[in-house]
Amino acid sequence: MVHSNHYMDSSSTSPHSMPGMDHDKPGMDHEMCSMNMIFTWDWKNTCVVYKWWHVKTFTQFLFTLVAISVISAGYEFTKYRLAKWERDSTQAALTSGGRTFEWLKSIGYGFQVGYSFMLMLVFMTYNGWYMIATVIGATVGYHFWGQKIADARPLSCH
Repeated sequence: MVHSNHYMDSSSTSPHSMPGMDHDKPGMDHEMCSMNMIFTWDWKNTCVVYKWWHVKTFTQFLFTLVAISVISAGYEFTKYRLAKWERDSTQAALTSGGRTFEWLKSIGYGFQVGYSFMLMLVFMTYNGWYMIATVIGATVGYHFWGQKIADARPLSCH
C-alpha cells in the first residue's frame, strides 16, 4: 500500500510543517502565541485576545498589564457615562415620544455587553497576571465612577 500525505512538505525541516507556512524564511518570527487551558503565571508568548497583541518581551508584558487595567477601568467609566446619559435624557425622551431614546439606550447596552465580553476573553487567557490587572482596573474604575451609579451592575456577567 502506498501512503501519500499531501499535507507534508518534504522541503521543510519540520515534520509538522504545512505547505505555505514559510517556517524557514529569514526574518520570520518563529514564536507563536501560547494557548493555555489551565491557570498559569507564564507571560512570554501570550496573545491577549488578538494575534497582534502578542507579548514577547518584559516591556510588552508591563505595558499589557497597564493597558488591561486601563481598559478594565474604562468599562466602569463607560457604565457611568451611559447611566448618566440615560438619567439626564429620560425626561426629554418622555416628552418627545422616546423611540430614538430607546434605540440609543439599547445600542449603549449592546456596547456594554460587547465590552464586558472582551474583558471576559482577557480573563480567559487563564493568565494570573492578566486576571489581576483586570481586577485592579475594575477596582480603580469602580472607585472613581461605579460608586456614582445608583444601579451599579458589577463587571461580571455584564
